[in-house]
Formats: sequence, structure tokens, C-alpha cells
Amino acid sequence: MEGRLLGGRYRLVRQLGEGGMGEVWEARDETLDRQVAVKVISLLAGGGSRGDEARARFLREARITARLQHAHVVTVHDLGESSTQRGTAPFLVMELVRGEGLDTKIREGSVGLAEAARWGAQICDALGDAHAHNVMHRDIKPSNILVTPAGTVKVLDFGVARAADPCASADRLTQTGFIVGTPPYMAPEQARGYPEPRSDLYALGCLLFELVTGRLPFQAPDSIGYLTAHLSQQPPAPSSVAAGVPEAWDALLLKLLRKDPAERYANAADAARALRRLADAPDPAPAATAQLPETLPSPPARSAPGKPATLRSAIAVAVWFLVTLVAATVTAVNVNGVSDGRDIAGGAAAVAAATGWLIVWFAVQARPHWQARIALPRRFLAPVLLFCLYAALIAVDVADAASLDGINWDYWLPVGGVPTLALAGLLAVTAALTPRTKRPTRGIGYGLAGVNAVAVLGTFTHLVSGNPIWFQYFGFVSPPWVPIAVGASAVALYCTREITTRRAGSASSLLSQP
Repeated sequence: MEGRLLGGRYRLVRQLGEGGMGEVWEARDETLDRQVAVKVISLLAGGGSRGDEARARFLREARITARLQHAHVVTVHDLGESSTQRGTAPFLVMELVRGEGLDTKIREGSVGLAEAARWGAQICDALGDAHAHNVMHRDIKPSNILVTPAGTVKVLDFGVARAADPCASADRLTQTGFIVGTPPYMAPEQARGYPEPRSDLYALGCLLFELVTGRLPFQAPDSIGYLTAHLSQQPPAPSSVAAGVPEAWDALLLKLLRKDPAERYANAADAARALRRLADAPDPAPAATAQLPETLPSPPARSAPGKPATLRSAIAVAVWFLVTLVAATVTAVNVNGVSDGRDIAGGAAAVAAATGWLIVWFAVQARPHWQARIALPRRFLAPVLLFCLYAALIAVDVADAASLDGINWDYWLPVGGVPTLALAGLLAVTAALTPRTKRPTRGIGYGLAGVNAVAVLGTFTHLVSGNPIWFQYFGFVSPPWVPIAVGASAVALYCTREITTRRAGSASSLLSQP
């Protein structure tokens, strides 16, 4: 469909996502000369009277949804019908919002409690405005929430689930054989076919539970299992699933996840106020003092409590003291027996590094939102440490050889220097990858990965045969397995990160799952 013109004005540029309802495309509005997003609802494609009736109902529902004008709702610009391979299908034209899906944030584990509360409150603001216009979402889930570069959320697909239901009617949403919504996030009354505005709050509770703990409140192998759990099982307290979750969060989420809609928050505005109280808290409140406007009975005892902050601080200080003691001992012993200042410099560097780490650790513990910001860099800690070890070994060998005559710079620079620069470049590109990274940057990464693969092979051949190979990492690095391990891990890391970010980008550039 790329390049096709829909409605006489929307030129499809590239596909952003595909799901059960249809496809999402980035398009150019040739009338207003602007980029937009077009969702083609291929689920409703087809001919005959039933197909015509379904599309007419979809367009009627979509017009109601298009009335929503809210800062946290993706705006609908236009709607129409277009011919596809499966027949005539309706389409929606919406604002094109760049950002990252909340499902990607959950996979990365990079969301703090305060940030989750702020986003939850913004989702509630969007739901409150929609409910005031008699519009329910019916499919709140992470892939339908977009986090913009400014750090705010946009709710996608308002009313699409209702509009795409072939069995929808004024008094009953669904009939046997068709379920509107996503089972892992579906309220009990919605599973029975009778949703109401507070069904969206239940789905929000499932979403926030997953955001805070890293898993859904219920675990099931299939859709039937999820629906059964929502209908019959009580959710666990979030603090029993993930360490460090305050009881205030337990109270809020368990209230959102009540089976009876009347026992949940009365409306989205009440839920938003409760979430903003959590977002404004500078630190997670202790269990004994955590308060909500409406509290619940005490949750079950935690099955996996985290270490108290004082104990973690004591462990951090003990590690710092041990590193300092070892560094002082090694410096005093003078391992190599040469008084050239290396032992003193090495000991001082070790103490400085340990002290810097301790300061950063205390700063992060004092600011929970920093923990989310360092979650992504921590993923690259292992290869970066390996590269630092590799660089340190090279520096030592070069320093030793620098005092001798006849340094073979022609070998060090072209043979080992170029692969080493390529290795540093590959790690830098890997760390910079995001779902929004463009194709040229990804191509540069693949090129660097190829260069490093050749260098790994050359270094391995040198290690096995003993004969220098023209293109390899520095051959004099000892132990010799270090450059091979660093290069192989860098290539593997780039390929893994490239695949995951590309998939996340296709799913969350706009409407993750149509």
C-alpha cells in the first residue's frame, strides 16, 4: 500500500504498525502539506449488507470519538473509506505523535514510582474527559499509551474497540464469540459484556500494576485463563510481587482492581487526585505513614521484602572500605618491586574510583527517579567494563614499550588501532540506539559490527596460530582472551539491541497495535 493515496489527499509513506484490527501508516496530507497517521481498519473490510452496516456504524462511532480534544488524547483529524485487497475498509486520520510506547518502557524497566504516578494521573485526565463525552476507551493497555519526548502521555485508540465490534448495539457491547478489549487488562464486567466507565479504571489498574512491579496482576497461559482470573481471583498486593513498593501504592492499585465497579474510585478524577498525591511525594512513604484519601484493609505480608535502606547503605560503605584497604595494601607491598610510582598511582586511582562510585550510589538512593534514568546505561555496564579492562591493558603495554627503542608504530596504529576505534564506535552506537533511530545510523552500526567480527576472527587466529594477522585487535594484550571476549560481546550486544529497538519502533512510533 506504500505510495497509495487515500481519500484523495493522504499519501501513505511507511507502515508504522500492524495488528488485529488493521494497519497504521505514516502519511502526508497533500492538501495541508503535513505529516499525519492513518489507521486502516481492515477488520471491517468486505462487501455485502453486513459489511456496509459495520462500516457505517464505525464511522458513526468515530465521529463521536473525534469530538475529544484533550492534551493527553491523540486528535482525530479526518475519517473515510478506501478500497483494499480485502474490500472497502474505513480509515482514521490522526495527528502523528513521535514517542515511545509504554510497553517499551515496561520492557526496559526504566520507570520510577513518581513517574508512573504522573503518567497514571494524565491517563485519568484523558479518561475523565472522554467519559464526560460518553466515550469509553475499552482497551487501555501499555501499547495504547504513548510517551512523548517531553515526558507526557498520549492515549491512543479511543472508541476504536467499540466501533470495530461487529456485534455492538446500544444496550449490549458484545455477544458470544466476540470479545472487545485485551484479556490481560479486561475488567470482569467487560468480560461479561457490560462495560462501564469504571471498566477503564480497572484496566488502568492492571497497567499501573505492570508498570510498578514489572508483571501483570494475573498470570495465565491464554485469553480464557486471563478472563477467568479477572472474574474469580483476587489480585496480589503489588508489594508482595516487587520489593520497594509502598503500601500507598498497594491501597491505590487494589482499589482500582476491585471486582465490583462500585468499590473502585467513583470516577477518573478521583483516581487522578490519588495518583497525584503519590507523584508529589518526594520519596516512597514508609508503610506505617502511607495514606490515601480512601484506604483499604492492610494487604498481605510481603513475600519478598527488600533490604532496608540502612542495611544497603552499610553494605555500600563496607564495599568501599574493602576496596580502599586492598588498594592501600597493594600499594604498600609494591608488587613489581620497581619504585616507579605505578603502585601509588594505581592505588590512588582505585580509591578515587571507589569513592566516586559511593557518592553516586548515595545520590541515586536519595533520588528514586534517578534509578529509572540509570536503568538503561546499566544494561551496557558489562561490555563497557570489559572495554575499560582492554584499554587499561593496552595502556600498560604501550607505556612499557614507550621507554624502549624501536616501537613498531606501523603495526600498532593501522593493525590494532583501527579495530579498537571501531570497537569503541560500535559500543557508542549501541548505547545510542532507540526505537526512533533512523536507518542510516543502524547501517553504520552494522558496518562497525562487521569490522569487529573480522577483528575477532583475526585475533582468534593469531591466538591459535601464533602468527600475526594484518587486521586484528592489539596482539600484545595480555591475557589474550580479553580482546576476543570484548569484541564478540560488543557485536552480540549491538545485534540484540538493534533487533529489539527496531521491533519496539515499529510498534510504538504511533499506534502500537491497531
